[in-house]
Amino acid sequence: MPISLENARRRLTARLRTLDHVFDRHVIEGVQRRTDRSAMQEGLISALWQSWCAFCRETIISSAIGTNTVTGTPVTSPYAGRSEMEIAFVARELTQRRAITTVRMLTSRHLEPTWGDLTKINMIVSGISSTNQGQLLSSFGVGLVLGDLQLIRNASAHINTGILAEVNAARVRYNDTRFRHPSDTAFWIDPSTGDFLWKSWIDEMTVISELATS
Repeated sequence: MPISLENARRRLTARLRTLDHVFDRHVIEGVQRRTDRSAMQEGLISALWQSWCAFCRETIISSAIGTNTVTGTPVTSPYAGRSEMEIAFVARELTQRRAITTVRMLTSRHLEPTWGDLTKINMIVSGISSTNQGQLLSSFGVGLVLGDLQLIRNASAHINTGILAEVNAARVRYNDTRFRHPSDTAFWIDPSTGDFLWKSWIDEMTVISELATS
């Protein structure tokens, strides 16, 4: 875990810059074969979601263990000094609405909660009660479109009729919502910006990361 939340923000910023560059190149060059195009888009969406989850995990666990904000303000919590996997255990218990009695270590990362899920973030941050709790809650509360990124990532990885129905239900929030594969939704138009939904995902992550780490 970083000694400053600035490290988490810089790491996310670098990842977003790289992925956005690849997306722009994909738009310009295009891929004619539909299977190749879907594979490229699915990979980008998955990488974007993983980058977001990594930032959320790093920021929340660091705040629990003890760190500094970008402006140098110390952050601590009742779990200060605990290990990374002990905090992960606490986070999982909180998302499952279980009381924290004895703190143990999770034995594997796959047992951890979905760190990028905004609903779970709210539960974890509220339960850990770090000194920057208010800042984190208000920052992550800015999220409007990242829930759809989670939906699209899951739909791309696990295509089935149920999740496709959820993707179809999300169309009412956007324009130009044609798609043949869930990953095509990256090209839906966000009416608030007039740009691709992909760009709104990038912008929202950028704004939240700046607020959460300040």
